Amino acid sequence: MNYIKQLTEAQELIGLYKAEWLSTKLFDYFNEPGYFSELKKSRPCVLIGGRGTGKTTVLKGLSYEGQHALKVQKGIKLESSALEFYGLYYRVNTNRVSAFKGNEISQDKWVSYFGHYINLSFCFELLKFALWFEKNTEEKIDITKQSWKKILTALNIEEDLNSLEELSEELEIIIIEFEASINQAIDEPPKNITMCGAPIDILSQALISNTVLRNKQFFFLIDEFENFEDYQQKVVNTLIKHNNEYYTFKIGVRELGFRERSTLNSNEQLTSPADYVRISLAEVFVTKDFKGFAELVVNARLNHSVDSDQNLSIVDILEQLTLLEEAELLLGNSNSIDITFNTGLNDKEIQSAVDIPLGHKYFIEYWSRKNEEPISELLAEWLNDRGKWDNRLNNHFYASLFGIREGKIGIRKYYCGWDTLLALANGNIRYLLELVDTVLKDYLEDCKSREEVIKYPAISPAIQTHAAMKVGKKNLSELEGLSVEGGKLTKLLLSLGRIFNILASKPLNQTPEANQFQIRFRAEDEESVNKIIQQAIMHLALVRHSGNKPTDENSTKDYDYMIHPIFSAYFVFSYRKKRKLTLNSNDLLSLVYRPQEGIKKVLESNRSQEVLTNLPDQMQLFEGYYE
Repeated sequence: MNYIKQLTEAQELIGLYKAEWLSTKLFDYFNEPGYFSELKKSRPCVLIGGRGTGKTTVLKGLSYEGQHALKVQKGIKLESSALEFYGLYYRVNTNRVSAFKGNEISQDKWVSYFGHYINLSFCFELLKFALWFEKNTEEKIDITKQSWKKILTALNIEEDLNSLEELSEELEIIIIEFEASINQAIDEPPKNITMCGAPIDILSQALISNTVLRNKQFFFLIDEFENFEDYQQKVVNTLIKHNNEYYTFKIGVRELGFRERSTLNSNEQLTSPADYVRISLAEVFVTKDFKGFAELVVNARLNHSVDSDQNLSIVDILEQLTLLEEAELLLGNSNSIDITFNTGLNDKEIQSAVDIPLGHKYFIEYWSRKNEEPISELLAEWLNDRGKWDNRLNNHFYASLFGIREGKIGIRKYYCGWDTLLALANGNIRYLLELVDTVLKDYLEDCKSREEVIKYPAISPAIQTHAAMKVGKKNLSELEGLSVEGGKLTKLLLSLGRIFNILASKPLNQTPEANQFQIRFRAEDEESVNKIIQQAIMHLALVRHSGNKPTDENSTKDYDYMIHPIFSAYFVFSYRKKRKLTLNSNDLLSLVYRPQEGIKKVLESNRSQEVLTNLPDQMQLFEGYYE
């Protein structure tokens, strides 16, 4: 199999970067992240991360279908002893759970109805598993006559049912009838409401006690927990707080989506680590952990074909640039830097500078302008005190690159190499796969347009950079449809992006790499700003970092914020977490509601003037927004 064909097949597979898109192939390419072993333990766990961080994939990997598929891959026969636990995957469907609200019915009634619905839903999942287990292992789950009576009584089922299959069919009808009746709950209140948690306790105990499932535990794997209403989270919190030896919970939720910590008893709170293990993917997926996991995921897809004749590595096929190489690529073939650099130097000084790389000449000249020092003096320092210059290069060279092509057509900064793509993804496996997919797609399109294809080329920095811009633009355009605040999030991102773009492109008189901000709140703005910021965090428009641990993780105070790095190539600023601005809460609102005025005010307060320079090419679509 040739290189291009192998990459084409890999790109098609990498393009399925959502768990739902992989369908039956999901477990063929499942890689256990480092925290997976913690999820296998019997304690409740809450997995916190933005969309695309792999929560769904991990929860499905814990499900009985997932565990079975992974065992089969290892040649392990399915029997009662093969699975360590029995995971039941349940995705919170907004269409269903949002029906359980309305001012016409008291909150206590809604709690009762929803608790009943959870009972029916979770019991149905238990029965689905039991039937699957019997079918796939040919082992029978024998439930005693006494347990049968308890189960039917707890579920208010009067029919004389004698098998798991009959009970499952009856329960499915009950669920459908209950869902159909809930919209008429005002005129015809539902009957036979069960006590929250009681049927789950009784059925799970009956399935495990003294059966082939003995000594095991059910895991209720609840995905998209944030879709529950606040009171509904309290209902489930109560089940989590009072789980027993027969079942426990593994929750997947977006950051700030776990809004309620109390149970139905207002004096009772869920606390970590007493009641559950909190696993924050933003904290777990630090660069090293994410890098290793991501390489496994991507390389498995690159080399999935049994016909491939070479082992591909994503690290090798993405061309990387050192800062010096990037500077010289951005400077191009122009000799203007040599001319500017040599101005004012005598012949001996010019001769001594001959061997200095063009990129470093640019930086010396840049430093001369920044600090108003003669190039001749800086050249003498360069030749005699490289330690001082190495420190300057380390702290300022990267920031200086953004000013090389300020206002010019074409690429103004390169975003390339595996480490850079990892940084842009910021621990989000979906974003990373989307980046790699777009890079490969663009590279393959470029190959079609050329007569010759090198057998094993590295993909150019330009292709990678344009791909990163496309992914940023695509995710920016999708923000508006993600929530009721989506339009405001798009405006906030466009305004902040322009501010950081301008600051980055004019590094001479700015704090280098200012790309974060903190918020100084006014009491009258707090509610409005909190709402926007919380939505921005949940939908990955912004990411947040805390220096000192806040007392309330749902608070928007005491955090530093930055635009998610996935957008940095589109807006052209640094993805590295560096220095920050301070925004007043009313300034932040201005960025949303009065963007031109807000951008100008923030720039002026940070000693920067927005001059009339062209937007980066990829931002021309929003030119009218900034006028």
